[in-house]
Amino acid sequence: MDILTSSAFLGQLHTLLRKESPLENGSYSRMVLQEETLDKLEVQHCTFSSCTFSGCSLAGASFTDVQFQNCDLSNSLLTDAYFARCRFISCRCIGTNLNGSVMRRCTIEQSTFQYADFDHTKMTDTVLTDTDFTEAAISEAKCKRLSLHGCRFVKNYFFKTPLAGIDFSTGTFCSPVVSWPPTELKGATVSLTQAAALAGLLGVKVNL
Repeated sequence: MDILTSSAFLGQLHTLLRKESPLENGSYSRMVLQEETLDKLEVQHCTFSSCTFSGCSLAGASFTDVQFQNCDLSNSLLTDAYFARCRFISCRCIGTNLNGSVMRRCTIEQSTFQYADFDHTKMTDTVLTDTDFTEAAISEAKCKRLSLHGCRFVKNYFFKTPLAGIDFSTGTFCSPVVSWPPTELKGATVSLTQAAALAGLLGVKVNL
């Protein structure tokens, strides 16, 4: 069986884009694409393993029933992208721009999204597990039925993002950047230790 090379894979993607057809029902491993433009690409029922999409532009792309495992999407542009029933496992997404994207019924686990841009995103029925979101921007986002398990949120920009109903207590949650008064935090669940640290936003010191 012929082995698909990264260059052949890229050619296949460009052909699909010209035809406005989706990439579907495929399994791809160790594909390496860097700084390629693949805006509005449509992907359905595919699996990507140990693939690199570094610095690529995938603005307005659509992903349905897609799994990314051990993939690197660092510094890629995924603005206004759509994700439905997608799964990210052990992925590296440092500095990835997801501004304006939509995530529905997705799972993200054991991944790194440090410095990523989630501004204006909409996340619904999505589960985040053991993932690092340190210094990610999550401003003016909408989160409905978002479940967190052991995630790290440090120095995040949550400006105008309501956090009501979100439970941060199983992970790390400290030094968020919020409004004054910090209305974004109303209704969020935190641990006792986290609450003591967050009290500093009100100028209060807590002795545990």
